[in-house]
This record gives sequence, C-alpha cells and structure tokens, in this order.
Amino acid sequence: MKVLVIHNSYRQPGGEDILVEQERALLQHSGHEVIEYRRSNHETNILGLWGKFTLPKRVVWAGNTIQDLRALIHQEKPDVVHFHNTFLLISPSAYYACRETGVPVVQTLHNYRLICPTAIFYRDGHVCEDCLGKTPWPSIVHACYCESRAKTGVVAAMLTVHRWLRTWQEQVDVYIAD
Repeated sequence: MKVLVIHNSYRQPGGEDILVEQERALLQHSGHEVIEYRRSNHETNILGLWGKFTLPKRVVWAGNTIQDLRALIHQEKPDVVHFHNTFLLISPSAYYACRETGVPVVQTLHNYRLICPTAIFYRDGHVCEDCLGKTPWPSIVHACYCESRAKTGVVAAMLTVHRWLRTWQEQVDVYIAD
C-alpha cells in the first residue's frame, strides 16, 4: 500500500513529531511505501513582509498547499492519505485536495486543536471549556494562543470557517484518537 503522510511539525519537537517518525518507520518496515508531505512552523521565521501579511489567510485556507498536494497525489497516486497536524502552514484546506482526487483521508487526533485554539483545554492553571460546543470566540478575549488576541483570532477564524464548511465531517473519512 502507498501511504501519503502529511504533517506540519512544531517549532519545538514533541511527542506528535516523534510519533509521525515512528509511524513512517513502522509502515516502511511492514512493506508499505511512504511518501511524506511536511511543513514546519520554522518556515515562518524566513517569511518576508508579504508572507507575514498573508499568513493568517493561509492558516485558514492554504492555497499553496492544495496545489502542492494535487501535484503530489497526481504524481505518486497514494492509496490513502494520513494526516497528523495541519497547523500552521498546511491548513485544513489540504483535505479538499485529497477529496478532489478521490484519495481516502485518515486524521489522527493528537490533541484538541479542532475544538480549542490552544489544543489543550487549559488556561490560567485550570481546565477551560469555554469554547467547547460553541464558537471559539471566548478564546480571543483570553488571548489563549501565544498570549495574543490577534494570533488567537486567526486560529479561532480557522476553526470557525472549517466548522461552517463542515470540513472535518465531510472531508475526513476516518479519525484515530491518539
């Protein structure tokens, strides 16, 4: 089987990044062909002024990622696409490229990113569920992501747009809870 693994790595490597590497090695060891599409949040360090200006839009809808994935899927013809993390530079728009090409999508959930801008349901030393089951706008008031209302607003916008589009219900075939 040919598996396309998609992952946006964090600035500080953590368990999720290690798990992606372990999965790749396990799949290859089991005789599967693994193709990877990776981005890193370190890429934001080298963005020019225009790149920084357009980054919030790309967090919500990364057109460049869609183009990259269409070409990669056309070239490699994977049997399945396994997503791990789309935040920050890949964006949930990447699922649409897979759906267009008819490739099934598996999404591993490593945290609560799809329902909480900080992905951890924790704020000010206690569990916080202010955004659970509703729009994530309370997170902006509290500047939950990176202690910034502006950055939190971008994440909240991404979550709101993709909830409205029903991206996670209609573009993902199977979820794995990690």
